[in-house]
Parts: sequence; C-alpha cells; structure tokens
Amino acid sequence: MARIIDKEEKRCDIARASIELFCDKGIQQTSMDEIAKSAGVAKGTVYLYFKNKEEIIFAIWDMIAQRHHEAFGKRITEHMRAKEKLLDFFNFSECEEEGNKEQVLKLYQHFISAMLIDKTGLYSAYFESFFQEDFDFISGCLHEGVAKGEFLIDDVDLLTTSIMLLLKGLLVRAKASNMGFYEAQTLLIKHVTFLLNQCTRSLP
Repeated sequence: MARIIDKEEKRCDIARASIELFCDKGIQQTSMDEIAKSAGVAKGTVYLYFKNKEEIIFAIWDMIAQRHHEAFGKRITEHMRAKEKLLDFFNFSECEEEGNKEQVLKLYQHFISAMLIDKTGLYSAYFESFFQEDFDFISGCLHEGVAKGEFLIDDVDLLTTSIMLLLKGLLVRAKASNMGFYEAQTLLIKHVTFLLNQCTRSLP
C-alpha cells in the first residue's frame, strides 16, 4: 500500500530544513538545489510545495509566528492587566526552549536584508501583513487598558505604531551591533516598558 503523505507536514519539513541554510548563507545566496538536498528530496519535489524561495521564507515565518502565539496563549490569564499581557507578548522564550533562539534572530536579520534589496515588493507586502496581527493585538490591549482605567492614552494608533517601529528598528540595530538573542530581547522589553510607563495610571 502506498504511503499517504501529509502535504502540510511535508511542506513544513522542507521549510524547516531550509532554516540553517538561510541563516548560514543568507537568503539570496541559498539555491533551491541546496534546499532540496538539505530536505532530502528532489528539486522538483520542492517546487510541488513552493513556487519559489520567497514562499519558503514566508512559510518559515508563519510557523515561527504560530508557535509564538500558541506559547503566549498558554501563558496569559484573564486576570492579567493589559500592561502585563503586552510585555509578555514580547517574551520569545519558546525559541530558547527549542534551542533555536539565535537562529530566529539571524533569520529575521537576513529577511530584513533581503527586503531592502527586493524589487518585486513580495518581502515588503509579506512583512506588513506579518506584523498586522501584532499591530491588532497591541492596539486591542491598549484599548482594553484604557477602558479599564489602566492607561491614559491620547492616540492608541500612534502608540501602537511607535511600538511596532521600535520592534522593527531594534532588530535592525541588533544586526548592526551584533547583539545576541538575550540582549536584543532585554533591550526590546526595556524600551516597550518605558513607553507603557508613560501612559500607565496607578491602580489599586
């Protein structure tokens, strides 16, 4: 009897097998032939699941995002204040648990580099759609905090955008300053905390 292949699982396997290549060589320098070899499949098989290298990169980030949201969902409780939720949202400890924290940071930096030289607009479009969910969550938490009297904010959208720009910019700085995962996350939380403290009200 022929073995039934789970297409989504196979797709994820190929994407995972590409991560180390992208981290070591960069996105532009990694070929589909190398990806196929790393995944242990024929090049034609890779094209059965992905039209191009960009789709593989996007699939990797989709998996990383899903894992983060699942881990975050297990940590939060209905009794947590909005500020606590927001700060915990920037806790990427699941990367440490899986031993790939430095890979995730390096992969993100390669993604940014590829986006800056991309002329197709694919990276920029995905980048913005990727962060839209984060924007919506942060905005929702800030609105929740305002409604409960925890925050006093004149412009929630502006503060949300500021936090998003901080996130994107700090990770670029991490590349320029050769920061490791811990240093980058600590600095991110420090600055997000500072922004939130400016609009946090004292509650009993």
